[in-house]
Amino acid sequence: MPQPLEGVRIVELAGIGPGPYAGQLLADMGAEVIVVDRPRPSPVELHHAVERRGKRSVRLNLRQEAGVAALLD
Repeated sequence: MPQPLEGVRIVELAGIGPGPYAGQLLADMGAEVIVVDRPRPSPVELHHAVERRGKRSVRLNLRQEAGVAALLD
C-alpha cells in the first residue's frame, strides 16, 4: 500500500527545533527527506539522531559556490 507522500522529495537544511521533527514526520509518511548537514557536525546534530530516521544526508559547505550549486541541483 503506497504511503501518502511517496514520490515527494524534501530538502531539509540541518537545524534544531521544529524543522528536523517536521522532516521526521514527512519521512514517516513516505517522503524522501534529504538533510543538508554542515561540514562539521554540531553537538546538537549528534543528540538528535532519532529525528534522522528514514532520512538520507549529505554534507555541504554552503559558504562555497560548489556547495550552493550542489544544493540547488
